[in-house]
Amino acid sequence: MKDTEFEDLAIRFTPLIKNQIKKLNLTHEYPKYEQDALIALWESSKNFDETKGSFSAFAYVKVRGKLLDACRREIRIYKKLQNQCVFDDHAEFYSEPHHEYDLDKYKKGLTEKQWKWLQQAIGQEKSLKEIALTEGVSVEAVKSWRKSALSKLRKQFN
Repeated sequence: MKDTEFEDLAIRFTPLIKNQIKKLNLTHEYPKYEQDALIALWESSKNFDETKGSFSAFAYVKVRGKLLDACRREIRIYKKLQNQCVFDDHAEFYSEPHHEYDLDKYKKGLTEKQWKWLQQAIGQEKSLKEIALTEGVSVEAVKSWRKSALSKLRKQFN
């Protein structure tokens, strides 16, 4: 495909690209997503098989798919950064072994079972299996304590 042919194709499919960016609410970084959409359009023009349908339908699927992939990638990166920031903000909590007196400030709002998990997992550095054996419950029960305790602790930090 010649450059001029693709330029004509890009002009013809500009409304499709703009519409998909708007529908997916990706206008905050419009030039980046427009570039992704143009790349998808170019790839579509290279890979299109006339025997399988119309080009416009093929291009629509490819452009939308490329934009959704870019959006998912952004979400993954955002979540990783968010988790990293939470860890960095509370590095003193994770950095060194904790003694029970250090953990007392986190007890507020936790149930007795959640508190047991916190004391043993963080304070005594026991595994889920060890805590389950100590408390005479299943590992799944201890996982449940952990999940609800972490949820409450995150709320306290925020």
